[in-house]
Amino acid sequence: MDFVNALVMLSNFVIVPALSYGSQLALGAIGVTLIYGILRFANFAYGDLMAFGTIFAILFTWFFQSIGINLGVLPTALLAIPFAAIIAIIFSLLIDKFVFSYYRIKKSPPVTLAMVSIGVMFVINAVVRIIIGPFDRIFF
Repeated sequence: MDFVNALVMLSNFVIVPALSYGSQLALGAIGVTLIYGILRFANFAYGDLMAFGTIFAILFTWFFQSIGINLGVLPTALLAIPFAAIIAIIFSLLIDKFVFSYYRIKKSPPVTLAMVSIGVMFVINAVVRIIIGPFDRIFF
């Protein structure tokens, strides 16, 4: 019985968190690689764009929980993720239209686009901190 308990503990505290975190890193790496492969510049704001989407997933989860919408035994965040993804996509398209397209039209070198993406990264980071705050959040 101790062996089964040890396997459950290993699964809950090592395997599942490792797979979850590794999947998040892989998703970010695939996105950065696709952006670089298609647009030919390193978009350093991609991680903060992921954080922006995560913030809206949290906000939608809180909203759905506050009005009593849930998925039973499944996490409410599963219901909120599509809405957050749509907002992150719209936000990303707006940033591309109003920031990056100007530099593409001017045929700026890739290093200029990379520096602009660092500026966009700082702006998105500030927006995220304004919306959710700089403190740690604990979810149960």
